[in-house]
Amino acid sequence: MKISADVAYLPYVAFDGRDDHWLRTTPTNFLQRSRNGQGVQTEVILSYLVTPNFSLGIGGRYWAMWTAGGNFICNGCGSVDTTGPIFPSKNNTERFGVFFQGSYLFDTSALAAAGK
Repeated sequence: MKISADVAYLPYVAFDGRDDHWLRTTPTNFLQRSRNGQGVQTEVILSYLVTPNFSLGIGGRYWAMWTAGGNFICNGCGSVDTTGPIFPSKNNTERFGVFFQGSYLFDTSALAAAGK
């Protein structure tokens, strides 16, 4: 059994988004943008060595990113073809998941001995 973990800090995160509302009486969309963000990513894997070269594992990942100092604009708010004022916004997202993996380690020592 082997457990491994990775953690990464994201010092710069940029975000561009568009939120469409087509079923309103007046179709609208919100354009969102921010260039001032940060985040983290983590991963943990528990592996089982089936043979010396083959392992199976289960793991989990988590991502979190957030921005500040962004803005959004509403197009179509109020009436068709109108653009609203620019509003400040903060944006964030969190994602997580579980995965299974298989890993095979090829023996490269035979290739190195043959000079390839």
